[in-house]
Amino acid sequence: MLAGTSARRAPSMCYRLTGMIRPISIVALLGWAALLQPPALSQEATCLRRTLPLTVADSQGVPIEGLGATDFEARFRAGPVKILSIVPDDRPHRIVILVDASATMATKWREVLAPASDLAETSLPNTKMALIVFKDKIEEQINFSDGQSAVAERLRQMRSTVMSRQTTGGRTAIFDSLLAGLRLLETPTSADSLYLVSDGADNASHAHLDDIAQTLSNNGVRVFVSLILGHLGQRSATPEEQGGPFDMNELAKKTGGLLNTPFGQGIPTKPQQAERLSQTMHKFYQAMAQNYRLELELPTALEKPTTWELKLSDQGAMHGRNATLTLTYPTQLAPCKR
Repeated sequence: MLAGTSARRAPSMCYRLTGMIRPISIVALLGWAALLQPPALSQEATCLRRTLPLTVADSQGVPIEGLGATDFEARFRAGPVKILSIVPDDRPHRIVILVDASATMATKWREVLAPASDLAETSLPNTKMALIVFKDKIEEQINFSDGQSAVAERLRQMRSTVMSRQTTGGRTAIFDSLLAGLRLLETPTSADSLYLVSDGADNASHAHLDDIAQTLSNNGVRVFVSLILGHLGQRSATPEEQGGPFDMNELAKKTGGLLNTPFGQGIPTKPQQAERLSQTMHKFYQAMAQNYRLELELPTALEKPTTWELKLSDQGAMHGRNATLTLTYPTQLAPCKR
């Protein structure tokens, strides 16, 4: 069982996905090459001033509230970074759920649908959700205007039907699909997130990891990933399956998101295990909707993607004197618009 106010255990049957719309070429839909042109920063940021998401949690994943600009310090290779403000981000949050329905998901379909469906059934404050189901092309799409209830209902239908060859199969275009999610946001900000449920094994995208990381950094959008691993049967893992988890972890870190493996210990079989997983996933979901809004000013313009460091000041460390605090923020800053 996963987290949320409407958490439930995934059914034991398999599932069949029926297309709500005709498969669309992701490349045709997005004009992905245009998205990957030299960066155009989001409207909320200028060259030197940036707006970024930040979450602060204790060792149990519980968010820490009441922090401000003086509780942090930041720098990168060119020198100190000026923190202008850190306030709770009360803007509307939007989440695009991306479900991988490619061939490598065939033996993991229950596990793929469970966290996606659970998030859609969870009530998060000031949050809207949309849905994309993909293989090497977009198979289904539910827009924000359709409402979270439509997303939840469609995933509920998918969980209750029988899987067929049309359900999962074909190659996997994760990076192109993330661009589809970004396009669905239309005017993305740092209050928006893409939630990917997959094994991370991309073998069909036209876009590449570095392209996606920079494009998302340009717009401040975070990537959250639930990795669904295992069930390879008699075959060996492909190079994409071997490297996928590392790529997804890097993408999450660079954009300020998080990665987890919900069923790393197997599907829960005991109530205590299910409850622990439920609590863990609820904290994971909360991070998409509840965070700080960090405003900072760089000392110089950036010519290329640049890593930086944010840490607690001596004053901020006092908030964690009895616990270890974890800061989650985009570790990569996009270059300035030319």
